[in-house]
Amino acid sequence: MGRRLQRELFRMVVSDLVSDPPNLYAARLARYVHLVRRCTVEHPDWTAALLRWARHEAGLAYTAHAGAAEFLAARLAAGQHGMSRQVIDSVLVEPLDPTWLLYYWNYFHGRTLPKPLKRGISDAVRRLYTEQSVLEDDRTRMELRFGDVLNRVHPKPVDERQSALFRSIVERRYDRNAQNVKPPRPRPAPARELPRLAGHTLVLADLNAVERYEFGQTVELAASRCERVEVVRWRRERLPHHRSNDLDRVVRRRFRILFRRHDRVLVITEDQQLDRPLSWSLPWHVPLHVWDLSDRDTQWASVSRHRYRHHGHREHALWALSLFEAGEQGLWPW
Repeated sequence: MGRRLQRELFRMVVSDLVSDPPNLYAARLARYVHLVRRCTVEHPDWTAALLRWARHEAGLAYTAHAGAAEFLAARLAAGQHGMSRQVIDSVLVEPLDPTWLLYYWNYFHGRTLPKPLKRGISDAVRRLYTEQSVLEDDRTRMELRFGDVLNRVHPKPVDERQSALFRSIVERRYDRNAQNVKPPRPRPAPARELPRLAGHTLVLADLNAVERYEFGQTVELAASRCERVEVVRWRRERLPHHRSNDLDRVVRRRFRILFRRHDRVLVITEDQQLDRPLSWSLPWHVPLHVWDLSDRDTQWASVSRHRYRHHGHREHALWALSLFEAGEQGLWPW
């Protein structure tokens, strides 16, 4: 049961790479909170590593901040001590991260700040608050500014220079004439090498969708990252949306004709649900990835064991594909 729980939480975190932010969907966020809390109690070290990876490597700020807050809440509820301070600190990477974490805590848990939360944020602001970050990120239009964070967690400065900086931040908070000297600095995502996909991959590319959404280069890129690949390009007659079952039959028929013990199948199409008939068209242990290029019903990735459907245009779609499969084997990326 423990590994199953870990796999489900990991799938949900990876799906955030190819979905809208989880806070936009109450049911999704509630499920994420439930899984984080259970994993925190049963697998605290693993959960701490996952949350750190989510922020540092995957760049999933909201996912990591919400997870760290719920990690702390679960530890407190279970009467477990230690780790929470370090986990809070580990997910705070950029100067505005303490602000976003406090926003989350205030909204879901109230304004009372437990000691591990205060101490974890204090550790972070001593690293993150500098003269430059104040000028670039302490934005006057934000309700919760750097000075508010300092007033709520009361970090101990590391030296006199930082003590002077903290005093100036608090004074700046209440100076109505204070203005940002510099515009916010864009922080580009770190370059990431695309993964190699081991084994034999079958790619079914719906040319109607590929041409409509100008996805041809991405199909070629995905194929180039496969150790062995068979790309089948097919064209279907234009079907009305209400005849989705006809489209299902088209895809399933190609599975039966083309599948020859491939290690995975990737379907690139549009308006394709990952329903039971489609899912059962392949052996259950063979990963089936459906990249839907339409904008309908793809804001929230639909994932279960060995079955994944999400928007194919997402930047991290190919990376997520390899992560999904690694997670099913318990091969965590940290």
